Amino acid sequence: MKRTLTINISGTVFHIDEDAYDKLQAYLLDINRYFGSDPEGREIIMDIEARIAELFQEKTKSDGNVVTIQHVEEVIEVMGRPSDFAAEEEEEEPTEHKKRTFRTGKRLYRDPEHQVIGGVCGGLGAYFNLDPVIFRLAFVLLFLISHGIIVLLYLIFWIVVPKAITTSQRLEMRGEDVNIDNIKKTIKDEFQDVKKNYQKFRNSPSYTRGREKINNASSVLGSALRVVLKIFVIVVGVVLIVGGLLTIIGLVGSLFISNAFLGIIPWSSHVVPNFFQFYVGTDTLNWLMISVAALVGIPLLALIYLGTKLVFRYKSNNAAVGLSAFALWIIALMVLLGTGISKVNYFKRQGTYTQRREITTKADTLYLKLAPDEYRDYINEDIQFDDMRIASLNGRDVLVGHPTFDIESTSSTEPELIIRSKARGKTIDMAQDNAEDANYKIVIKDSLVNFSPWFEIAEGKQWRDQEVHVILRLPVGKTVYLGDRMVKIINDIENTTNTWDGDMVGKYWTMTPQGLSMAK
Repeated sequence: MKRTLTINISGTVFHIDEDAYDKLQAYLLDINRYFGSDPEGREIIMDIEARIAELFQEKTKSDGNVVTIQHVEEVIEVMGRPSDFAAEEEEEEPTEHKKRTFRTGKRLYRDPEHQVIGGVCGGLGAYFNLDPVIFRLAFVLLFLISHGIIVLLYLIFWIVVPKAITTSQRLEMRGEDVNIDNIKKTIKDEFQDVKKNYQKFRNSPSYTRGREKINNASSVLGSALRVVLKIFVIVVGVVLIVGGLLTIIGLVGSLFISNAFLGIIPWSSHVVPNFFQFYVGTDTLNWLMISVAALVGIPLLALIYLGTKLVFRYKSNNAAVGLSAFALWIIALMVLLGTGISKVNYFKRQGTYTQRREITTKADTLYLKLAPDEYRDYINEDIQFDDMRIASLNGRDVLVGHPTFDIESTSSTEPELIIRSKARGKTIDMAQDNAEDANYKIVIKDSLVNFSPWFEIAEGKQWRDQEVHVILRLPVGKTVYLGDRMVKIINDIENTTNTWDGDMVGKYWTMTPQGLSMAK
């Protein structure tokens, strides 16, 4: 049993025996080696492969679908080997030798090389070995005699007769043998004709005049493009200078005049405060400001420098200045990144601080109200972070935040308040200390309890994600009244009627075994 392979020759797929494939591959390699060095070699090889594909199609139609070694040998016999005529080229005079050829006979094609309309007359001239002009005159004569009926015959020829496109078809059109020798000769002749025509065209006066016109037009166009390019470069340089200067002025004004770089960073605490001073501290912030100024300012200065070079076109070889500026930029970047990474470590752990305050009263009802907002007129609403605000009060900057309030049941006989603060720190102890720094005011007068709307972080302390949660533990049977302004701090108080927090204010609520219920 022989193994069968599938190959593609000139766009046509064939099934071929393994031994036939080896022989065909060796033959094609021989052809590629012989014609590979010729300028027109690739075209010769493509035409040879196209002819081989035609012969294989003819043979497999009658002998089966698989190409055998016998088919390959017959095709090689028809096409000939490169070695058969290579030896002849080395001889000074042609000698008698046995040529392996395959005469296909003449076939009628339309000749594209001598066509006026469709190439029909050119094809007839090649078939009958006559000048195509004779057939053209005959068609004109018949057109006059037949009152135009001959045009129909011409159109039929045009549709039915194929055009001689490949080298093999052109050889068949002239009745020449379709083998390697003739394919090579035809392509070389065509190549030489094209080369001669091109040389003739290059030496013609019209080509010289046209080339001169193109050169003149190119020179004018090049000059115009150079002028446009110079103008464009100057415009870009001016834009870089003006843009860089304006940005530097804005940067300096933000950092040192308005103290609000990009709306978030101040220079000191005696002006409109900002959250960053509570995050990193004033001393560290000053270094950060210098780093930000260098990080942004050095590239801006480089843009201005580039713009001046584009506008004034001067040369500068002082690399030390550029390297020094780059080194400063790297240092500023490292300071900024190092500070940011070090400050992130201060949020690694979470700690809590809990206070308990008993409410001693003989009354069965507690009145819960929100105290007046002492920070209302001093808070900068444009600066906030994680529901925190900054207020300037009595010449000092204070970081404040909203507490949350909830009510739970207790088995004790007396109500009590649980004030639980949370914060983060580098260690657990530091986190607990930070939580203790969150100050929250609650004023208790008998049955009246006043809650502050804000908790305050101790002066000189930094923000570490502080939170304050207040829980009122209410015994069963006790009643509370929620003042209207308590809505600002109450947080999802559970009740038996699932009343929304906003609707709970202004009403009395009694703690029952089932939970907090609206008093009747």
